Amino acid sequence: NAIVILVAIARALVSNPRILLLDEATSALDNTSERVVQDALDKAKAGRTTIVIAHRLSTIRNADLIIGLERGKVVESGTHDDLMKHKGLYYELVTAQAQKEKEKEDEEDMDIEDEEVKREFVRRRSSYRRYSKISDISIGDFIENADDDDETTPDVSLKKNKLIPTPFAFKIFKLNAPEWPWILMGVICSLIFGATQPIFALLFAQIYGLFAEPDLKKQDHLTSLYAGLMFLIGALGGIAQFLTNLGFAKSGEELTLRMRKLTFSAIIRQEMGYFDYETNSVGALVTRLSSDAAALKGMTGVRIGIIVQAISAFVTAIIIAFTSGWKLTFIVLCFIPLLTFAGKMQGKKQGGAGKSKGKDSFSEQGGEHATQAIEHIRTVVALHQEMHFIGLYENAFNQEFKKQMYHLHRVGLGAAIANSVIYFLHCATFSYGSKLVNDKEMTYDNVFRVFIVITFAMITVGRSMAMIPGYAKAKNAASRIMRLNDRQSEINPHDESGIILNEVIGNIEFHDIHFRYTTRPTVRILTNFSLKCSSSSTTALVGPSGSGKSTTIALLQRFYDPLKGKILLDGNDIKALNIRWLRSIMGLVQQEPVLFNLSIRDNIAYGDNSREVTQNEIETAARMANIHELIISLPQGYETLCGAKGSQLSGGQKQRIAIARALIRSPKILLLDEATSALDNKSEKVVQVALDKARSGRTCLTIAHRLSTIQNSEKIAVVDRGKMKEEGTHDELLDLNGIYAKLASAQNPQLKYRTVPKPKQKPKPQSQFLSANTITNVKHT
Repeated sequence: NAIVILVAIARALVSNPRILLLDEATSALDNTSERVVQDALDKAKAGRTTIVIAHRLSTIRNADLIIGLERGKVVESGTHDDLMKHKGLYYELVTAQAQKEKEKEDEEDMDIEDEEVKREFVRRRSSYRRYSKISDISIGDFIENADDDDETTPDVSLKKNKLIPTPFAFKIFKLNAPEWPWILMGVICSLIFGATQPIFALLFAQIYGLFAEPDLKKQDHLTSLYAGLMFLIGALGGIAQFLTNLGFAKSGEELTLRMRKLTFSAIIRQEMGYFDYETNSVGALVTRLSSDAAALKGMTGVRIGIIVQAISAFVTAIIIAFTSGWKLTFIVLCFIPLLTFAGKMQGKKQGGAGKSKGKDSFSEQGGEHATQAIEHIRTVVALHQEMHFIGLYENAFNQEFKKQMYHLHRVGLGAAIANSVIYFLHCATFSYGSKLVNDKEMTYDNVFRVFIVITFAMITVGRSMAMIPGYAKAKNAASRIMRLNDRQSEINPHDESGIILNEVIGNIEFHDIHFRYTTRPTVRILTNFSLKCSSSSTTALVGPSGSGKSTTIALLQRFYDPLKGKILLDGNDIKALNIRWLRSIMGLVQQEPVLFNLSIRDNIAYGDNSREVTQNEIETAARMANIHELIISLPQGYETLCGAKGSQLSGGQKQRIAIARALIRSPKILLLDEATSALDNKSEKVVQVALDKARSGRTCLTIAHRLSTIQNSEKIAVVDRGKMKEEGTHDELLDLNGIYAKLASAQNPQLKYRTVPKPKQKPKPQSQFLSANTITNVKHT
């Protein structure tokens, strides 16, 4: 976080702004990281008009003007000293925090900060990058290597965009099996419609020959007969074409819908490590989900009907032509290889268009740029970078346009050859046909019959050739989709195997854990990490940023598996437990809760989708989370929409709804990952009360930067650089005068010079220990 904020500060300063806006820039940082960032902010503010929003009052006590806001109104303003003398809102907030900033920082502390900031940067590189740049390898390449034992990144030297082998095509058609009656109807009708065209051509040739008939009555009779047959063939062809389109369109749309569902399900079931790769960012996966599934229509659907029609027309035409004159027919067949070559040229070149050599498709790159810009639209607008992202988006598709144009020249050549062949065919047919007529080997009628039948058949074949480019693209799309669907997740959340315990006591043990992220195989996150969490007690993890605290929660939920060691639940290795059941007995509350754009009721009910959650259960969970009274005070109550990512709610409200969502499943284990670190002091108190209620009777593993929120925990474990350094209660760790004592004294310098009070000692009016991270919401200039 510290590195990200420092980069953001540099980005803001590069334009040398006259006005600097700081919106809670240090709210989510630990104390050591905060000091590094605060130094940078102090330098950045020099000589500029600065408006700061802060929860940490210590960061703004030197401001020229501090404005206290309450319920949208200014209640007081002045300097720090003026407001402290006034003893109003600001005084109450400062007193509640018991915060006194040090005027100097020790050189030793500065050395530790620098080290921790570097490690924070390393840790953040491996976090779940949802919006990352497209790298030089395709998803298909990663999938091909996903099952390898080697944990290094995928080999970028693999051959890209190979067309799928025949078995893959059969898999696609097998997925279309439920629609076999529609496909069968389409095939039969396609065969009928294809055969009608050369038969129609045969009748056309017969009518053409009737003009030379001397017997007018016979001519009249045969003309009426052939005209009637043409009408019947036209009606039959129309019905057959309608049923062909109906059958193949139905089967094609069903396959596309089925593949979208399967592909989305395949993406969702992948382990967290899969999404750590930059190639599997949101933009890339969404683009593939939408475009590749739709492209499958090129392998099925109406295109298949046209190809079947072409085959039927060609076979029927050849039979008629051979019976009319086999010598002339052989001459005509000599043009088939040329047609095949032209069609292959179109398919091969068009299938590769839009792909950059060794890189993902330009449409994916464009989708990634669009995702980044829309997702972070506030930042884009604030930096006035709209045109920059528009340029990136246009450039991605301009490259695709250039690539398409390069390939389409060759595609055009193939199309030209295919269309010219029909004229070459006419030339050869009449030239050689006239020779056969002169040699008395064929009659004029038969020559014309062969010519017209083959001509009509070639028109149909030409139409099918136009389908080849779409078919080639569909094969590429099918290859990627099938690889993704066939990829077996290393930790499949839908796996029904595993043990389900009849009773959960709640004892957790991390035993000699070694872990590293697959995207950084050489950097170990946890080393020889061991920890025991007793049943119905609270165990807190503290330590500098990047020490591996959040990773422990991810491992406990089996988002990842350790490289070595075991995690035990009531003496059972969690790898042997049913994964869906394991996650169902855990409730997670994160620093930044993720709410869906649904009603408050639905968001809470989402905590347990295994059953129909009643309104009474939702209200009970909301009461436990201290949010029920607020919800019922809203005009729409529990039906109030939360907005995208909970945008309609404040941070404290979102956090309490997230707590209610976690409690709705009555979890045996509660996981709290910096649940109050980004809240102001008032919101934190409300949320903390809710968390205290939630922890009652449950095994709780909590991570906190604000040590005041966990000092009453039964056990506090100090983690540093992935190793367990200290363990004990709050008072025991202060007595050790180790890492925990340094973290505590950094947040409250008074702790360095005081004696730890006895547990039963009467508390002083001012809190003995308050975190520097315990901040309230004050807007000031």
